Amino acid sequence: MTALLEYSDQFRAPIWMVALRLAVVLIVAWIIGVLIARRKPQSPPDTNKPDYKSYVIFLAAVGWIALFGFGMLRHLTFHSKAWDLAIFDQVIWNLANGNGWQCSVRGVQDLRGDHFEPILLLFVPIYRILPHVGWLLAAQAAALVGAGMIFWSTYRARIGEHSAFIFFLAFMLFPPIHWLSIADFHPIALAPFFIAIGWWGRERQKLWAFLLGLIGLVCCGEEGFIVAGWWCLWEFAVKKGQMQTRLPYALLAILFWAGFVYLSAVYIPAYRSEGEGYFYIHRYAYLGHTLPDIARNFFIKPWLWIKHLVDSRSLALLALYLVPLGLLPLKRPKYLALLIPTLLYTLLSESPEQKSIFHQYTAMWIPFLMIATAEALTPLDNRRKRAVPASAPLYAPVYALVSAPLYALLIASILGFLAFSPLFGLSMHPELFHPEPWAGEAKGIIRTVLPDEPISAPSALCPHLSHRQVLLLQPNVLWPGADNITILPQFPPQE
Repeated sequence: MTALLEYSDQFRAPIWMVALRLAVVLIVAWIIGVLIARRKPQSPPDTNKPDYKSYVIFLAAVGWIALFGFGMLRHLTFHSKAWDLAIFDQVIWNLANGNGWQCSVRGVQDLRGDHFEPILLLFVPIYRILPHVGWLLAAQAAALVGAGMIFWSTYRARIGEHSAFIFFLAFMLFPPIHWLSIADFHPIALAPFFIAIGWWGRERQKLWAFLLGLIGLVCCGEEGFIVAGWWCLWEFAVKKGQMQTRLPYALLAILFWAGFVYLSAVYIPAYRSEGEGYFYIHRYAYLGHTLPDIARNFFIKPWLWIKHLVDSRSLALLALYLVPLGLLPLKRPKYLALLIPTLLYTLLSESPEQKSIFHQYTAMWIPFLMIATAEALTPLDNRRKRAVPASAPLYAPVYALVSAPLYALLIASILGFLAFSPLFGLSMHPELFHPEPWAGEAKGIIRTVLPDEPISAPSALCPHLSHRQVLLLQPNVLWPGADNITILPQFPPQE
């Protein structure tokens, strides 16, 4: 229950009120959805007209401006932090200036000993011309919006322009996307874009796009190998045809999973000069202290992890993801199965941050939930046209039941946005975008720091000072070249 207090604070309401909001969103969405669906049962929406393309482009542009704008405003008002905006900003700056993967903010000589994130190399050419954290925040916002546009493009022909537009609107209003966009920058937040590319390739029978999506996914973080492997195994299971056409998917699954084992057991520890193994394994210490132990105990001692899967924190997180989508993903368990590995490695962790809508760890939930949502809408138009002859108003109840999910999604997304988004409504956080009281003093201090001066700074100042080789978050950390380090004052100023 202690962990749930984070939700209480972020949503500006006690736990019972958060639960009430979720219930109201779900019940009202379905009631209004049925009422709207019953209104004109004689004339089902045309699946081909009108063309919503211009509306989608406009909504995407507004969404990108909002996500990037709020993320950038949060940074400029000194609410961004060392973890993780300054970490990635510094390591990309170091790469652009020939200093390798060094990251003193994180306290490691080589960030490859912390994570496998080669996607960061894409920013190096830009940083050689104009280094700025704005590139990272802009790319993150573009990746999230771009994922939604790719899914819209993938499904518009199958579910119709009208339904596809409502689906895209629900995507843009989805609260987890808003929380992710203002949680600094993380490479894993780019993963939904590559998953969307891969899914588009799968649906369009474009093998190059499918493989490109998988490659981009694994470049966003080593956990991408787990997800990519499961996705390929899922393809092997659901594909129809002879074994020789399905076998490559199984081989890809083995390859990706072997890649994760190699990264976590060999590659990442080899770059960790601090002498530890794979750092993040400690989050599953109750299952064992090595990957083989964790894997073995997962299968032979399920009672050790089931309690983590169904605790209050996990159930709250699931509700916060599913309710704004009207629970539609649950209608398509076949496609929801793609979420299983991401679901497990987040919910089974002992780290409360991984079970949080406010952090980046659940970023890959977004695309797979959206796939299941779109698939839940796919058969609706077809069944609606079969079930509702134009001359048979007595079929109105059937039409309502069949059509309600589409409108329930629309209402749930709007109400979920108002109830849980940090950008608007009941959970709005204007203080995240207002300058801190000490912002003026901090700007003055930043202007006095020499470009190459080794410094130790508080977390809120680190993203504004990360274009240097030596920037320490803690003054007591030993670091080469930090003998004459300048320690900046903490904020808020201590009395």
